[in-house]
Amino acid sequence: MNTLEGHAWRALAAAKGAGPKTLWRIAAYLDGRRRTASWLLENPEEIHSALMASKAAIEDPGPIVSASGTNDIFPGQPVVLLHPLHPLFPRRIRELKDKMALPALLYAAGNLSLLERPSVAIVGMRNPARPALEAADALASDLAARGGHVVSGYATGIDSAAHLAALRDNGTTGIVLSEGIARFQAKPGLSEFLTKENTLVLSQFEPRARWAAYMAMARNKLVCALSDAVVVIVSGPERGADGRMSGSFDAGLAALKMEIPAFTVSPDFFPDPPAGNRELIARGCSAWDPASGAAPIIAAMGAAAAKKPSRQLSLFE
Repeated sequence: MNTLEGHAWRALAAAKGAGPKTLWRIAAYLDGRRRTASWLLENPEEIHSALMASKAAIEDPGPIVSASGTNDIFPGQPVVLLHPLHPLFPRRIRELKDKMALPALLYAAGNLSLLERPSVAIVGMRNPARPALEAADALASDLAARGGHVVSGYATGIDSAAHLAALRDNGTTGIVLSEGIARFQAKPGLSEFLTKENTLVLSQFEPRARWAAYMAMARNKLVCALSDAVVVIVSGPERGADGRMSGSFDAGLAALKMEIPAFTVSPDFFPDPPAGNRELIARGCSAWDPASGAAPIIAAMGAAAAKKPSRQLSLFE
């Protein structure tokens, strides 16, 4: 991550007013000229055109180290900074960035090839009842058996159940953090399964950034953007009694906005039908019966891929 180009992108991102839209504009500017971010910093006369800021706004971001003083999550493997000109930057985000505000920089550790695997996001509440946890576990297990990649947000509850089931049954998982990657810690029960081959850890935030509610909501959108289908296992109503937006509900809406196949468990599956699931179905999510397993989700992914002739997606082979 401390390459010359990675350092340059971090410096650009740290400039005053340089949000994701600005970074995407910089990427287009550089790509059109077949130049790099490090070249841009070495040519201050070009910065105003690309960044709409002066060179004085660009500061040294400093080195990358984790909370433990190293830059590794998996032993011997450094964190990689993925930027829009990086050959491994996720194709899905490039395709969706004009439909939803999505990050231009990602910090990654683990198996980067998993970014191009057929992927399903499994998300839901942090404090679900047993039926919801069992549904998430069964779906992740079925996807793992079929060669699918399970993506989620590493929160307690549904997210953690999905990650664990995928790895337990010899599958792969994508862990998308709502904090900086330097703060990542393997959760009890999951650590024995995590390897640099079966897991990819991602964060869109500066490596040392601490968790905040707005970061969790931004993380939900990234989880969806990295996936070919999204399954909301259980969700509260759009807004709780305190007026706060439900993260699970927001993920379902984000998937619909990005035109990603979106599912939620049929409310009738639960002894106490969740209001959020009913609302999501009314908004356009497809009702999913856990008894049907992954098959209808995979079918929807195939139908969506078939509508994109430029994208040769081989599902679960």
